[in-house]
Amino acid sequence: MTDMITVLIPTYNHAAYIREAIESVRDQSIFKSCRVIVSDDCSSDETVEIARAAASNFPNITVRQNPSNLGVMAHYRLLASFVETPYTAILEGDDYWHAPEKMELQKNLMDAHPGVGICFTACLVKDEATGVSWHHPGWPINRHRVIQLLDMLTNNPIATFSNCFYRANRFSESLAKNDVKGGYDWLLNMTLASNGGALFAARTCTSYRLHEKGTWTRMSQEEKRSGIVDSLLALRENVDRSFAPYIDAAIIRAKNER
Repeated sequence: MTDMITVLIPTYNHAAYIREAIESVRDQSIFKSCRVIVSDDCSSDETVEIARAAASNFPNITVRQNPSNLGVMAHYRLLASFVETPYTAILEGDDYWHAPEKMELQKNLMDAHPGVGICFTACLVKDEATGVSWHHPGWPINRHRVIQLLDMLTNNPIATFSNCFYRANRFSESLAKNDVKGGYDWLLNMTLASNGGALFAARTCTSYRLHEKGTWTRMSQEEKRSGIVDSLLALRENVDRSFAPYIDAAIIRAKNER
């Protein structure tokens, strides 16, 4: 079967989680049509060794390691350069997919909506510090829909890279536009949604962990506020001018939040 999807699994000090992440990709209904790249950003723990063991005997899974730590978005830009398939999906090394039909559902929806560059599922957020879990974004199940940029400006219904499925060319283009160190998934996904919207696959397929080592979780409130404002400023430069008043209003709200 011809490879249609490149699954990118960026990881950094995820020794406790990486095996479950890889196994969840192996369990996907269309795994045989995937190329999987597990890419370690110079971990100091046993992430790479565990990943190689989990990937053994699966010729479509590659495990690699950066010679030095690149950081989140520089790592993603490197990974985008490896993608040669029409679609790419992301699973961060501390998350996992608990629905085997996740990618098949997303691919079918994307095939039916050729003008859309991104499809995301609902996710189960698991806060390891409190033991509390909740469904995000909390919208009705099985009511698939296309949402627009304005639906994403006041919150982040996607929440994580780990539930996202992209047209590979659109993913690479958005990364190239947004060379902002702290922009992360929200900025990239809003940029994509500004042209054609974003598809919501209304099933909870992804488990997204919040833990003390997470990039966003460990930030202070001031760092988070600054990151949101920087993302919105970058977005304003990269989308149609008609969105500017709404983005400016979102910037003011972010600056005034306490």
